[in-house]
Amino acid sequence: MAPQNREKTMKTMKLVFVVTVFSMLAACTSYYQVTDTVNGGEYYTKKVKNLKSGAVSFKDAKTGAQVTLQNNAVQVVDKAAYQEGIQ
Repeated sequence: MAPQNREKTMKTMKLVFVVTVFSMLAACTSYYQVTDTVNGGEYYTKKVKNLKSGAVSFKDAKTGAQVTLQNNAVQVVDKAAYQEGIQ
């Protein structure tokens, strides 16, 4: 293979790799609705941390506040429901 063709092939392979990685990262995003089962409050987040006590901790996407709830229900939602919930 000529050096010019090899260089072009390598650039193409790098581009395909970068596009594939970004596509995979975008597909890995999860969206959650967290409900406070005591007062019915609903929160939306992309990351939920389960604590040893059974509580969950997360950053509320609407307010940016860090929230910890002992009595909770966590549900995976789609992107449309998430975006509607944070407006």
